[in-house]
Amino acid sequence: MKTASSATTGAVRIAPRDLAVGLAAGGVVVAIWTAFLLVSRAGAVGPLLPTDIAGLRMSVAFVAAAPIAWRFGLAGLRPYQAAVVTATAGLGFPLLAYWGFAFAPAAHASIMMTSTLPLWTALLARFVLGEPLRGRRLVSLALILAGIAALASGLDEAPAGSWRGDLLFAAASLSWAIFTIAARAWKVAPLAAAGVVGIGAGLVYLPVWLLFLPKGIAATPWAELAFHGIYHGLLAFLVAFVAYTRCVAALGPGPTTMLTALVPGLGALLAVPILGEPLTLEAISGLALVTAGMLATVTGLRSARPA
Repeated sequence: MKTASSATTGAVRIAPRDLAVGLAAGGVVVAIWTAFLLVSRAGAVGPLLPTDIAGLRMSVAFVAAAPIAWRFGLAGLRPYQAAVVTATAGLGFPLLAYWGFAFAPAAHASIMMTSTLPLWTALLARFVLGEPLRGRRLVSLALILAGIAALASGLDEAPAGSWRGDLLFAAASLSWAIFTIAARAWKVAPLAAAGVVGIGAGLVYLPVWLLFLPKGIAATPWAELAFHGIYHGLLAFLVAFVAYTRCVAALGPGPTTMLTALVPGLGALLAVPILGEPLTLEAISGLALVTAGMLATVTGLRSARPA
């Protein structure tokens, strides 16, 4: 069980088991979200439309979530709470993120989506949950903000109209931050909530996609369709959703989203050998600052002695 934060240092004391579980779950999230950037970058140049990737994600997630929803029902959530977590984590985040890739270079996603998540979450936690902004958390946010600025200054000249994608990425980040705060405030059970979100998002989106939206599936090889369906529907949704929600429950919203600040750096580093994308000096500086911000939070997570 977590104890109160230190008023002077901002350190958070956490039960040893929660600390271990939270860091392990956070590691799973970082790995999957890093791959999400790379997979989405590669998929953006193929025949699949953003609506198709969302459809594949929600189709597989719907099937995977069905037995979970049958077992847990609404997972103790009230109908309006189930609607909020479905709208933010199940619909808002993926739809906004996938559409963002249609307008802006994928490199913008690492800045405008992943790196801004700790900022959105800290602000929402301050005004919704009353969590203080001081000590290590302020230092971490300052470093991450500086890293975002450095990363942005190192981007190549953006294509015309890419600001639309940037806004969509920022909105996707905000949508996930709202889910993060809701999951903490309502003590959302990770696996049970995955059933609610997977079924709810599928029921809302899949009929619209199948009946009304344009599709590029016919021009896509079956192997690629299977890959995107399995990755986005099982890993990016189900596994990452459960791991992220468990991390929030163990560490809290702020430390969890600080851990995800590792994603832009790892994504940029791996993009060099995998996608052949260059890594500028500005980008390296920004990644160093973002990583330092994350470390400032992680070193403040201390095991609480048993009472």
